[in-house]
Amino acid sequence: MPSVDVTEIIMNDETKELEYAYIIDPKVKAAIDQFDNECRLRRELAEARKNKNMTQVQLMELTGLTQQVISRIETNTDIRPSLKSLMIYANALGYELTLQPKA
Repeated sequence: MPSVDVTEIIMNDETKELEYAYIIDPKVKAAIDQFDNECRLRRELAEARKNKNMTQVQLMELTGLTQQVISRIETNTDIRPSLKSLMIYANALGYELTLQPKA
């Protein structure tokens, strides 16, 4: 079966406008980059929990965070999780949140 390039199908007008704005508008680029970083942190937290073979319920019991808070952190449904919740989550898994210069 021949492969089909679906790039043009996927790249609708709104996507193209966003890509253009990302390239030319530093504020749009900063907002998208920040969102990407937030998503990466959430993915890394969820992966760390899974690598410890720990369920959300077990993490809840260990941290005192509710299972709902843990789930929202991991699935990006909590728009602004508190720094305290993120630190509690990370610390319970043996990690710490640190600040480092951009590459």
